[in-house]
Amino acid sequence: MSQINGLDIQVFGVSVQDAESHRRFVDRDGLNFPLFVDVDRNLSLLFGAVDKVSSRTSKRMAVYIDVQGRILKIEKQLNPKTHGIDLVDFFSSQR
Repeated sequence: MSQINGLDIQVFGVSVQDAESHRRFVDRDGLNFPLFVDVDRNLSLLFGAVDKVSSRTSKRMAVYIDVQGRILKIEKQLNPKTHGIDLVDFFSSQR
């Protein structure tokens, strides 16, 4: 999404799936941002995307963090179809 490039932000994905699963996801959907492997569920537990270490999948959510490391927003109910636009709208309004 070219609008994100103009906002001076970095997008990362995190999933409890393994690296091979990430590669298939990136190839299939043509993602242009890094995905972090969280098979130990450390980040996912920290932000509430999973509720236990044995969870096989995580909730789809977004955590918006500013350059000082402050959490600006945690979005626990996001729409994957509009999330890119929602992300641009949020960070555009922060300027």
